[in-house]
Amino acid sequence: MKTIITEEMRFRHRVVKYAIKHNNNAKSARRYHTSRQQVWRWRKKYDGTIQSLANNSTRPHSHPNQHTRKE
Repeated sequence: MKTIITEEMRFRHRVVKYAIKHNNNAKSARRYHTSRQQVWRWRKKYDGTIQSLANNSTRPHSHPNQHTRKE
């Protein structure tokens, strides 16, 4: 499945590349006006491709009170 590259993903990619180049999350966060924690999360998620920085679904896989097909 082809992922659409959004402007947000491009921004995250620039931030992560800067942080990796300078080996400093705080410097990258200050330059791009975001938090150190967010830069750290993006770097942890980054695998070398811009697609790795896409937003993931937050939908739960199941619910404890969910009915089964038999019900």
